[in-house]
Amino acid sequence: MKFNYVNSISPDGKAEAYIYFLYRDEKRISEELKYIEKDLKIKFDSQTLKDFKGKDSQTYLVYQNGKRVFLSGVGKKEKFTLEKLRNSCARAVKYAESLKLKKIAIEIFNTDGKGFSYGDIVNAEVESAILGTYSFKKYKKTKSKDEEDESRINEVVLFGKAGNEKDIKKVINDSVIIANGTITARDIGNEPGNYMYPDSLAKLVVSEGKKHKYDVKVLNEKEIAKLGMGGVIGVGKGSENPPRFIIMKYNGGGNKNPIVFVGKGVTFDTGGISLKPGAGMENMKMDMCGAAAVVGIFNAVASMKLKVNIIGIIPSVENMPSHNAFKPGDILTAYNGMTIEVQNTDAEGRLILADGVAYADNFKPKYIIDMATLTGAALIALGHTASIAITNDNELYNKVRKAGDEVFERVWELPSWDEYDKLIDSDVADVCNIGKGRAAGSITAGMFIKRFVADNKWLHLDIAGTAMLPAAASEYVPKYSSGVGVRLFTKFLINEANNN
Repeated sequence: MKFNYVNSISPDGKAEAYIYFLYRDEKRISEELKYIEKDLKIKFDSQTLKDFKGKDSQTYLVYQNGKRVFLSGVGKKEKFTLEKLRNSCARAVKYAESLKLKKIAIEIFNTDGKGFSYGDIVNAEVESAILGTYSFKKYKKTKSKDEEDESRINEVVLFGKAGNEKDIKKVINDSVIIANGTITARDIGNEPGNYMYPDSLAKLVVSEGKKHKYDVKVLNEKEIAKLGMGGVIGVGKGSENPPRFIIMKYNGGGNKNPIVFVGKGVTFDTGGISLKPGAGMENMKMDMCGAAAVVGIFNAVASMKLKVNIIGIIPSVENMPSHNAFKPGDILTAYNGMTIEVQNTDAEGRLILADGVAYADNFKPKYIIDMATLTGAALIALGHTASIAITNDNELYNKVRKAGDEVFERVWELPSWDEYDKLIDSDVADVCNIGKGRAAGSITAGMFIKRFVADNKWLHLDIAGTAMLPAAASEYVPKYSSGVGVRLFTKFLINEANNN
């Protein structure tokens, strides 16, 4: 999908359809329709638009004088948000794509004093247009008639008097990059386990690094064992597909201390000896969505040439039951020398993250941020609406939460009090990989990781409820892999770069 910008209130006359956004306000709708009539040299039939009210769930297609015009509501002005615009835009673009159109024009919405910059508006429209038309059909060889007839929009023209043309074009370019990073994360998360296993994930990251110009180093099983990463080796040894430890580096910020992202890369999770129930286990191919997000973030940051330093760490394993698999009661020794009592092999993500965050200390990080589809308890606590954050630094949390609010990938903090830390004490090792009983499961998982971060400022993001979706969350966030974390942390890094 190619994007162009026309610095004019009149759209490109060669488009096959024109998308306009309208508030839920009869007077404003009437005035806006007059502008549209003038711009497109058409005359609306008032009866045709009798039922259009500008609701944030309404998108109308009107044919007038040989032109297609989409009118997409954003709701009442006083309740307007960028998220309503994202959904309104994605809905209209998907409608246009369903008509097999190749070229469309989209108005850069004038929010009329709502406090959003044109950059905010352009970003919302571009990202939602791309992400709203995403689908994963790589392995669908036999297609229905509708799928055979599918057509993709090739070109989108944004039009409007939106300020400096160079600035707007940069926003468009960056927004395309961020959306594509999110799509990369979605694609990785949706890959089936027989195609995406630790070695193939590592090879994909190497390929992405070459394409987007960041460094990638991959450690094999022997190298991981030599470093003493007992969590990665322990979880991975039950599978015929050996583990990998992936290290990514992008240096755009000079000599500043890097921000380290650690992504859980369990390419498939059966639960191991503590076997999961069969129903729904197919979704465990997406248990490496944290790793997928790290790849998407690196692609975006490197392509945008952000002035930040970041390190990516992806411990990748396949958790399988076999005669070699690690067992409940085993004691593993992590990279930092701490011993771990395993009481449940289905609490494996935290074991590989322990090695990952402990290894991150080598880089003298400004922050360590880990992302993981870690606990079913996260879904019980917050559903599919927000990700759980656990941290040892309030300033870091506030920065992440701000970025999440800006892109509508929201996070919510749970406490990291000492009372919860005591729940993972072990009688036979330094720490136990599960808490006592079922209470506070997401918190005790976070507290487990906290034990391995040394004195570094750290934030853990449990994306179990937001990375794997049983149904579409919005017009631009689809069923299955959502790509959560890419837009959130790319925005966080943009804010960091701007504030340095």
